[in-house]
Amino acid sequence: MRKHTGIGRTRWLRAAIILAACTAVLLLYLLCPRQPPDLTACTRVEVRYTYGALDYFFGYSPMLGTMLSEEEQRDVRSFDKWTVTDQAQIRAFADQIRRGKDRGIASGKILDKPVDITCYEGRHRIASFSIYPTSPTLIAKGRRFSYQPGSPILRTLDPPALKALITRWECATNLSVLPFGRLWEGPEQPDPNQWCDVIVRTMRTMNRTDYTLDGKRRRAYPDRVIARRFTCPAVHPPSDANDVYSPPDETAPSSQSPDRWVSDYAMNSNNTEASPDDMVFLFESKPSWNQHGGPELFTFDNHEPRGGCVLLNDGTVKFVRSEEELHALRWK
Repeated sequence: MRKHTGIGRTRWLRAAIILAACTAVLLLYLLCPRQPPDLTACTRVEVRYTYGALDYFFGYSPMLGTMLSEEEQRDVRSFDKWTVTDQAQIRAFADQIRRGKDRGIASGKILDKPVDITCYEGRHRIASFSIYPTSPTLIAKGRRFSYQPGSPILRTLDPPALKALITRWECATNLSVLPFGRLWEGPEQPDPNQWCDVIVRTMRTMNRTDYTLDGKRRRAYPDRVIARRFTCPAVHPPSDANDVYSPPDETAPSSQSPDRWVSDYAMNSNNTEASPDDMVFLFESKPSWNQHGGPELFTFDNHEPRGGCVLLNDGTVKFVRSEEELHALRWK
C-alpha cells in the first residue's frame, strides 16, 4: 500500500513539474517581446478600409459635399478595397511596420476604425493584420504593436490616383482651422496688412500642460506647426510627414518675425466683424504673407483638376472650379 502511495506521489510530482514547466514556457512565450510582422518578402498588399475609403480619407464631414463632386466621391469609393503592387510603396510600408514596439497581448477595444491588411509573396499569404491609424496601433496574431504618434504608416499605401483629392482636402482643412474660431478677433478688427502676423502672435501665446512628459507648461503650437497651417500641401508639401507631430519644445512665445514664412491664402479686404455669414473670408492665392484683396488674387493653379478653396464667414469651405463660381460668391 505504501509502495503504491509512493508511486502516486512520484507521478503527481512529475505532472506538477511538467505543468509548471509548460506554464513557464507559456508565460515566457506571452511576455517575451515580439517583432512586428516581417514584410521583407512581400510583393503584394491587399488593403481594405473597413468603413470605406470615403470615410477613411474624408470622414463624411459636412465639407464633403462642397469639396468633392459626386463623381469624385464615386472614384474614392472604388478604393474601398484595393491592391498595392508598386514595390516602392510596399518597401516604404514594410519599413514603417518594422518600427512598431511590442505592447503585449491585445486586450480591450480600440476606439478607432481599423484598416485590414493582407500581405502576399506571390500567391502565398505571409501576413495579415489590422491597423488602427489614429493611435496608431497594429494588431497581429493577438498582439498589439504601437507606433510614434503621427507615424505615416498607412500614408505609404495611399492610392496614387487619390493624391490630388487628398491634398485638396488637407488644404481645405488648413484653411478651415486657420482662423481658429476667429481667435484673432479682439476689441478692434485687425489691420488686413497684418492678419497673418496676428494669428501667429496669438497661437504663440497658447500653452498647454504636458502631463505625458514632465507636467510643465509648453507652447501648444511650435512655429513649425503654425507655419504649416498657412500652406497648401499641393504647393508646399511637407518634407517630413511626421514633423508636425513632434513634441513641442518651445517654452515661451518667440519674438522672431516670420518674415521668411509664406501663406498660400489671402484675406478678403472687405470682410469685417459685421459681414454676413456667406461672405468670403479667406481664399487660396499665390504665395505671399499678409496678402489681402479680392477675387483678383484668387488662384486656380494650386490643384488638379484646376480650382481653389475659399472659406466663408460661417466656416463653410468650398472648392471653386470656374470664374463664374468665383464671381458668384459674396466678396462685398
